[in-house]
Amino acid sequence: MLEIVRMGLERKEQIASIWADAFEQDPLMKWVFPDDAVRVKSLRRWWAFFLDHQPPGSELHGTRIDGCVAYWQPPQSKKDISKGPEEADRGGSEGQMVFVAMMSELLGELAPSRMEALGQMQQARLSEPHWYLAVLGTSPNQQSKGLGGRVLAPMLNRCDRIGELAYLESSNPANVGFYRRHGFEPLGEFTLGDGVLITPMSREPHPPLG
Repeated sequence: MLEIVRMGLERKEQIASIWADAFEQDPLMKWVFPDDAVRVKSLRRWWAFFLDHQPPGSELHGTRIDGCVAYWQPPQSKKDISKGPEEADRGGSEGQMVFVAMMSELLGELAPSRMEALGQMQQARLSEPHWYLAVLGTSPNQQSKGLGGRVLAPMLNRCDRIGELAYLESSNPANVGFYRRHGFEPLGEFTLGDGVLITPMSREPHPPLG
């Protein structure tokens, strides 16, 4: 039986590797990190940074055997959301400096435009309190096995019980149908960078039957 577990930072490297492989061909990540030869390596550092700078109350859910991991951020105020990833609650100004330095090292002169675009995503976030699905990634060799839906289930069930919204931004049009099957609905679309299509999606809590 497939077991879904809470994960901690002791598995940071494994989680970052899963996400790096999962997002290597993602349209947004291909635009942010355009060099095919080093994208996976860059993504491992990128995801490790986000794992190190999770807002308090964040949760990582995944399969016990490495393959699929979801990262949820808890409801935050619009002020906290608008700070962007480089000003995560654990990092503050120090986290911002580390983020800027990392992006400059990885991207050189491309770093400012990429950081500006990512900031636009933060500004577009839903204003109502919500659980934010920041990442859902499955190793390529584990895809099409139903792992994503199983990993999402614990938080979606919790949102149903406590009556809270869930929210995400899909950066790959191919994934919109998957999220719709799990109760998310598009809130519109916008583009970043060189025409990368972003689809914000929210999920209303589903009252229990009976």
